[in-house]
Amino acid sequence: MSQGGSRWHYVAAVLLGIAWALVAHAPASWVAGATARLSGERVLLCDARGDWHDGAARIVLSAGPQGRTWALLPGVLHWNIGLREIWRGALSLRLQWPGLAQGPLSWQARAGIGSWSVRQLAPASWEASLPAVLLQGLGTPWNTLAPRGLVRLRLRQAELSSAAGRLRMQGEVRIDALNMSSRLSTVAPLGSYRVGITGDGPAAQVRLSTLEGPLELSGSGVFNGDRLQFSGTARAAAGQQQALATLLGLLGQPEGDHVRIAL
Repeated sequence: MSQGGSRWHYVAAVLLGIAWALVAHAPASWVAGATARLSGERVLLCDARGDWHDGAARIVLSAGPQGRTWALLPGVLHWNIGLREIWRGALSLRLQWPGLAQGPLSWQARAGIGSWSVRQLAPASWEASLPAVLLQGLGTPWNTLAPRGLVRLRLRQAELSSAAGRLRMQGEVRIDALNMSSRLSTVAPLGSYRVGITGDGPAAQVRLSTLEGPLELSGSGVFNGDRLQFSGTARAAAGQQQALATLLGLLGQPEGDHVRIAL
């Protein structure tokens, strides 16, 4: 090999090293910018610090670029992105959020031509809790409902993937809304409710049930990877019909002693 050729190989190696150093130490604000774009500025990472692959930030829920409401979530989110399997088209992601969840959550993300997937690795079951009042930061309809209570999220072996533009889900997602109340009703609490989403590939089953309370909600539906079809009912427990009449009228179409909820 000529001396000139050796020199160019050396220069290329130096340039690649510099490029990798710049990428490896790129600031956490890269992640903040990507999160804002992907969420339509509804989820914002503030006070981001560290590197893009090992950083931390405070999380803000926002009504979007035209909205005027926002809410700062408790605690600091820490993330670590592992690159050891990037040559196989895979990344690992470890999240730790002491303000909402007791333990860390690990994911694996894969990307291919026209497809991607995100799979929960550990633990097999993970929970986080959020004061319902913070949902008002997302704007309509949450700022109208002004919910109070506790929202508890549970993920169990969850996996979300996309192929040919169609979403598929495996595993279980459960959302418990506990001791809920709203500015739209003088009845407090309205009740505690559970939304369960069970994925089986082509379609995800959605179920709504009431755990307790005077406002009784129930329903079921299917998400087929493109749209959600849901049908449910809302009714007042005995003796609460008059007190809940206004709220029931906002939830759906009256049918006898209940209202029909359709999405």
